[in-house]
Amino acid sequence: MPLPAFELFEIITQELAVASPMVFTHHNLQNNGQNLPLLNALLKSLKGSSVLDAIPRAVDHLQAHFAERGAALPFNYQRTTGTFTTSDPGYVAFINDMQSMRGLGKRSRDFECTVAERLRDRTTGSIHRVGHPRDTQKTTALFNAHLKTLGFDRPVLLGRDKDGGLAILWLLPLGAVPHTPFISVQCKNGEFSLDAAHKSLLTAEASLTCHAGLNSRVHVPCVLFNDYISQDMLRKHPSSFVPLGLTDLAPLTNTTTLTRI
Repeated sequence: MPLPAFELFEIITQELAVASPMVFTHHNLQNNGQNLPLLNALLKSLKGSSVLDAIPRAVDHLQAHFAERGAALPFNYQRTTGTFTTSDPGYVAFINDMQSMRGLGKRSRDFECTVAERLRDRTTGSIHRVGHPRDTQKTTALFNAHLKTLGFDRPVLLGRDKDGGLAILWLLPLGAVPHTPFISVQCKNGEFSLDAAHKSLLTAEASLTCHAGLNSRVHVPCVLFNDYISQDMLRKHPSSFVPLGLTDLAPLTNTTTLTRI
């Protein structure tokens, strides 16, 4: 279950998928005057003093979370009336789709493919979804042949493994193959788990050693969960991978920034 503010976020996107604008206040999180568990959880996690400020505080928290990732909330919020209005229907639909498939093993392929589509819309370079099952390069020989075009000079698949622990490879628009750095994105169709992340990276790390042009440590490993990643979920010491969540797939408000100091 996502953290309280993000649980509220998904409730709001569900409502907006039906009607926009719509009014949503603390009364929607009460039953016969009694607070529902989510309202109490919001007050506790956001240190609210009154049910009246629970949703405004949650929206502030969400706005800050999206802004840290260079993005904006997919809706506008009018505090005086509690009115929410969709500003990005595509991302609202994406979140509802992600919620419907979370934790379903049979939807893992759909999750990877949808993530790849979102990455394409957010980034530059080239996106390669190479996980299993695949649409075209289904055999070991075809898979290894495709990876060769991305700079791998040794076969990644040798045994019964289906994808070498690779899900999505994002080649950055720098250099030329095989000296093009890339980001390896592992996709986990479930809630955030450090143990699950580390387990999924083991095979991928071995596969990256088969690359011809650059040391495996040059490439950046990421694990993207069907969840929302907040700083308090992460360990304090440096991580061996980049933890990503659904808000890392929100459209950027500024595609490029430049700072000179």
